Amino acid sequence: MRKTTFFESFLSNNREFVIAAFAVPASFVYGTFQNLGNWIYRTFRNTNTQHEEAVKAIQAQVREGYNSGKTMCTARKPWKTMSMRSADFKQDMHRVEINLRNVLEVDEKRRIVRAEPMVTMADITHFLVPRGFALAVQVEMDDLTLGGLCMGVGIETTSHREGFLSETIEALEVVTANGELVRATREENADLFHALPWSHGTLGFLVAVELRIMPIKSHVKLDYEPFHSLRDFCVRLEELTASPDAPTFIEGLMLSRDSGVILKGEFATLPRGATINRINNYYKPWFYSHAARSLETGAFSEYIPVRHYFHRHTPSVFFQLKDLIRFANTAWYRYLWAWMGAPKIALMKFTMTRELRFQTFEARVAQDVVVPIEFFADSVELSAELFDIYPLWVCPVRLFDHGENEGFLRNPANGAASQMYIDLGIYGLPKGVETGAYDQVKASRRLEKFVRDSDGYQMLYADICMTRDEFEQMLDHRLYRAMRRKHMAEKAFPDVYEKVIPERWIREHIDELKDEVTA
Repeated sequence: MRKTTFFESFLSNNREFVIAAFAVPASFVYGTFQNLGNWIYRTFRNTNTQHEEAVKAIQAQVREGYNSGKTMCTARKPWKTMSMRSADFKQDMHRVEINLRNVLEVDEKRRIVRAEPMVTMADITHFLVPRGFALAVQVEMDDLTLGGLCMGVGIETTSHREGFLSETIEALEVVTANGELVRATREENADLFHALPWSHGTLGFLVAVELRIMPIKSHVKLDYEPFHSLRDFCVRLEELTASPDAPTFIEGLMLSRDSGVILKGEFATLPRGATINRINNYYKPWFYSHAARSLETGAFSEYIPVRHYFHRHTPSVFFQLKDLIRFANTAWYRYLWAWMGAPKIALMKFTMTRELRFQTFEARVAQDVVVPIEFFADSVELSAELFDIYPLWVCPVRLFDHGENEGFLRNPANGAASQMYIDLGIYGLPKGVETGAYDQVKASRRLEKFVRDSDGYQMLYADICMTRDEFEQMLDHRLYRAMRRKHMAEKAFPDVYEKVIPERWIREHIDELKDEVTA
């Protein structure tokens, strides 16, 4: 076994100090220079011409990799990704450099934006909001990229109408295994178009995407509705999502097993005398703790500037910063330190030792599971039993029928045109960790079995404890396998299971324990 260095031990034993004293200011500096670099990059480029040249260079790299017989992956550093995995599968692979981070054009008449895959959610709102638009599914976290969301999965509070972000894609431009540039739409290469979401870059390299955009107003009028019973929460959620006049935005926060808040919002022009909450100002309490006030005060409404709304959970890294810096939501911290922003996940990963990664796997939960709405209450009850973590994020999402081009997600039951699901986001430290009663493999496999039995899906950024057979029970691989053969990806790229499972040394630990766990 490799001996731990003093520096690695320090990083492992002083994690809260390292994040607060290093990751927060480093994230501020890193983000400042990154934004400056992006501004220079986008200001002094002829985007269309240089995009074409960059794609040709990528094609050449891919042909070289294909001819070498090696499997291929992007050259992006593993610590820059948003999952907790360290991507050890990239060792000895042919790495393709993809530096595509421009918004290429906006067609306001067609309501389409065309952009490159490394454009982030912060980039896209900075670009579109001043023009009076946003993505039809405007995903929350600043550093998530269009490429990751289109080839993986993206969800937000308009998903009860629009579905996953992949439903808002109009075209995908992909360099396939042999270096061919393929354009895929619902009419052209429709089979590939529907196979790419959830494939995580295992069918080709995304080089451009066209996405639907929606017109916006300056603010979002947000209504906070508190509930003190899970049943009442579920009844109201079903009522809202089933309504033909459903609000533009629907989100839920479960604050305990039996209490929660439903937030419904609409775009609005600010009326005179309105209550305005610039929720992302650094000195403000975190959004979810602000929403929790409604359990005591009762229902209330307020107006939030639109970009503040789109990134309302970024300052708290959804609900995870409370476990990483326990005092980060105190007034003194917010005024003295939070002006630098939240620590970037990438830089927290950069300071993560192998020991810390294993501790994270064993003790920290970051899961999103998507189940039909009729199983939502059961998912909350199971989460309470397994993890006892709050708040929980609740986001309705509509799944649509894709006919013969049924991708990883099955068509809705009973031949319906669409079906309502609920995403339950579970992020944090389970209560049982403190007493030593928590077993990550056992808990994860019980959750995964519940999701499979409910005809639901686990989002693949999370640590996955399923076997390959269980994974393929959850996700339909038929179209994916056909596209792997058609576009010569079988030997050129790892398959999706190999891409998303935890690191080999963690996988060995799972394999040792899984036979002891009834799943």
